[in-house]
Amino acid sequence: MIFRHSGTFGDLIYSLSVVKKMGGGTFAIHLENIEKCVAQYGYRPDEVDPAHQGRFRNSDFDLLRPLLSRQSYIKYVTAWTGDHDIDLDQFRGVLFRGFEGNYVEAYHRTFNLPFTPDVYNETWLEADPKKIAPIVINRTFRYRCPEGNGSWQNILAQSDIVNNGIFVGTEEEHKDFVQVTGFAVKYYPVKDFKELADIVAGADLFLGNQSAAYSIAMGLGKASILETIKITPLTNNECYFPRDNCQYF
Repeated sequence: MIFRHSGTFGDLIYSLSVVKKMGGGTFAIHLENIEKCVAQYGYRPDEVDPAHQGRFRNSDFDLLRPLLSRQSYIKYVTAWTGDHDIDLDQFRGVLFRGFEGNYVEAYHRTFNLPFTPDVYNETWLEADPKKIAPIVINRTFRYRCPEGNGSWQNILAQSDIVNNGIFVGTEEEHKDFVQVTGFAVKYYPVKDFKELADIVAGADLFLGNQSAAYSIAMGLGKASILETIKITPLTNNECYFPRDNCQYF
């Protein structure tokens, strides 16, 4: 079976929850298709976040391939060439189109897969734990709470984050994080999403905002603390997982 997905990173990682349930197979990434994809489901191409425009690129494919290839239910990873059995992009016709909530539930609804509250506790990512630090942090420039900087300072002040944590992401994100929080957390660059998943799997706790790194933490079932935007109730947030080991601010 061939599964197609046009992106972006987090959306794709959440889709693996249903790819696994449907038996897996070949995963085909449709390159440079995000604008056409969202237009198909009623969005204007100019509504695509600037950070996502033109995605996936070949460089994105290179970042994703090792993680996808690591999954036992994915037999082959390729760029999409025109053939597929399951169009994972169809979830865009469900999420925010009559349903507002968790990505994983949206994918289950899209493909008529049984969904109960227990599904929120399921994991779908496989990794090889790499113990680099007890706490892994990622904070992107998107999906920030207006009061987020102060909340981060309060959280970080309660633990020896400088000695126990690392920051993963871009150098610009790390520089900003240190500047706005005042905590000089060590920067740890990763070569691809497989290494990122391995490091998150080997940690005790993930701290972040809505990002691809957070979707990896959820796929692994990792204890997490998430900064959320406040434009909708928490239960309607597409990244909200009602798990005992997850907290939100």
